[in-house]
Amino acid sequence: MRGINRSLKSYCARLGGVEVSLAIVRCVIQRPVSLLLLLSLSLPLQAEVQLFAWERPPLVQQTAAGKAEGLVPELAAELFRRAQTPYVLRFMPLQRALRQVQQQPDSCALLVERQQEREPGYVWIGPVLISRLGLYARADDELQLLSLEQARGLSILSHQGSGAGEYLQASGLDVHYSNNEALNLRMLQRQRSRLWATSSAVVRAQRDGPAPREVLPFLTLMEDIACHPQLDPALLRRLQAELRGMYGDGWVQALYGRYGMQLD
Repeated sequence: MRGINRSLKSYCARLGGVEVSLAIVRCVIQRPVSLLLLLSLSLPLQAEVQLFAWERPPLVQQTAAGKAEGLVPELAAELFRRAQTPYVLRFMPLQRALRQVQQQPDSCALLVERQQEREPGYVWIGPVLISRLGLYARADDELQLLSLEQARGLSILSHQGSGAGEYLQASGLDVHYSNNEALNLRMLQRQRSRLWATSSAVVRAQRDGPAPREVLPFLTLMEDIACHPQLDPALLRRLQAELRGMYGDGWVQALYGRYGMQLD
């Protein structure tokens, strides 16, 4: 018993940084629950990860009740459940989400197109999504394009922060941005612009009028989870490992099938 007393006394002294009397140690021995509580208080708590998402049905959308739904929130929920990591999901525009992640440790954005200039600014969890981007016109527009060069002089709509718009703008095309893909669709239908640069998944999810028609596919991008560069390395490895497991047991493939999408 004296040996145990000395060990507990030494342990408690290390925790508190002060000497602990043998009377207190004996009290802890007589009450095992107290010792368990003391040990639990000494363990680091798992930080709650902040997830920032931007609306893009059917991948991500916010219900009238403020809840997140869609392919990406479902995937995130399962991923963090398997990693036994708490999280909170909030909605904000993509550009704001990217700035927030760069400033706030223990935070990630869902989903972010991987571009060369973005790579060093984040740590990444993936693969999650392959986006095939194209130029879309109204269903009744007979426009035909064989190259991006033929789109010069035409107004093109794109989501703010999208690699599609940045790629087209770098090619010298006339690109106009908004923070909402549904708004881009309405502007296209009202002939405010001739073309809309977006992904096939986003177009398929639109229910407002005839579906736009793809006139030119032009880019394929990877979209993954972008996290603060100082995210806990152990947590990063655990999330990446769990994502691989979700592919390995077919969970991700089944999720994509429910949304009528393919991984490749």
